[in-house]
Amino acid sequence: MTARILHIITGLDQGGAERSLVNLLESDLGRRFDHHVLSLGDPGYYGPFLEEQGIAVDTLGLAGPGSIARGVGRLRRVVRDFRPDIVQGWMYHGNLVAELAAFGRPAATAWNIRQSLYRIGTEKPGTRAVIRLLGRLSSRPRVILYNSYQSRTHHEAFGFASAPGRVIANGFDTARWRPDAARRAAFRAALGVGAEVPVLGFVGRFHPQKDVPTFLAAAGEAMMAQPDLHVAMVGEGLGGESEALAPWREKLPHARFHPLGRRGDIEAILPGFDFFCLSSSSEAFPNVIGEAMAAGLPCIATDVGDCARLMGGIGRIVPRGDSVQMAEAIGEMARMDLARRAEIGEAARARIIAVYSLDATVDAYTELYDSIMKRDN
Repeated sequence: MTARILHIITGLDQGGAERSLVNLLESDLGRRFDHHVLSLGDPGYYGPFLEEQGIAVDTLGLAGPGSIARGVGRLRRVVRDFRPDIVQGWMYHGNLVAELAAFGRPAATAWNIRQSLYRIGTEKPGTRAVIRLLGRLSSRPRVILYNSYQSRTHHEAFGFASAPGRVIANGFDTARWRPDAARRAAFRAALGVGAEVPVLGFVGRFHPQKDVPTFLAAAGEAMMAQPDLHVAMVGEGLGGESEALAPWREKLPHARFHPLGRRGDIEAILPGFDFFCLSSSSEAFPNVIGEAMAAGLPCIATDVGDCARLMGGIGRIVPRGDSVQMAEAIGEMARMDLARRAEIGEAARARIIAVYSLDATVDAYTELYDSIMKRDN
């Protein structure tokens, strides 16, 4: 009989954890097991897409204390009707609800932690409480998955049980994330820049964790020193009318700064960049660096999470919060000729293919779920 896996995730909007879940369910893993997805919030961006792929999606609609009783009732109905063999939590709140869903039932639980824990004080009060509670419950799940070694180190130092800990890195579909000359030409034509004009890309959202101010300070310094450098930013809160960007628009050369806002076609945009920068103050394993590398882009990243491990010496790692060193790295790459940047980009893509393929990640999850089922049988 096919094993039934209930995935409980905080939400289904566009984010790294959500995208990782979708990638897995689109793969052979999605066909090998019977999957059901439960969002603690609403269907978000990915819910309708998953349903189109034949994956059942339910939502709890948790949006405040008044919705908790209704959400618990829905949770019980989903668990009763689906009868999962494994309850897989995703992110802190999803992990906690996974334990609640499996309580008193013959289902094994697996947690999935998708971020590092540099300082718990930066989290919201409710999230801090959930993290502390998970630490006390951390001997209960069959396995605690981390997508980075840094994340595992941080959480176990905080008090999470080490015995169930296991790292499965994110994997990347290199047929989707790849260099593409036609897409490059189309994107640059839309920006109004020539083939040899250096374009620095940023994909993220305006959130404290992404440290957009450090990126903008570094980019502005590099643009002053390199008068042909263009900067394009993609993501939530990074559009032309964004109030968060207002203080910076006056400091950056308007004709060379392109705030594009939220987009759903990132795989069509990345090939149009010449190089990429991640400025985060906290990460575990940022998908966007792996996607940019798979698209053949040299990358600059802050020394957070497993960025250095992922990049493997290809590209530049700079201290987090250091706009001076980031600006120097941006300027260095902007001054390179196309051939040199292409050489670094080819090495970056080759590393993703060799070490971080989606197939390897799918195999690791398949082996994990098979081992849980064999143990329970």
